[in-house]
Amino acid sequence: MELFVVAILVSLIFGSFSYMLLQHADSVLKVSSFSKERPENPFIKRLIKFMGWWFLFLVAAVWILAIVSLVD
Repeated sequence: MELFVVAILVSLIFGSFSYMLLQHADSVLKVSSFSKERPENPFIKRLIKFMGWWFLFLVAAVWILAIVSLVD
């Protein structure tokens, strides 16, 4: 049961970061410190998308662990 509470909290925190990084990468880039140095660097934009996918992977992994813990 405790793992489901953790899964919900991880989903709320990292799920919102993932959504923000994947859907609004340009806006995230504008408010970051990188915007003053390199405003149109494609590597930074790809890095932001990559971090968004990792946060989404983290959310999925926590939910998988929570569901598997029910079986044990």
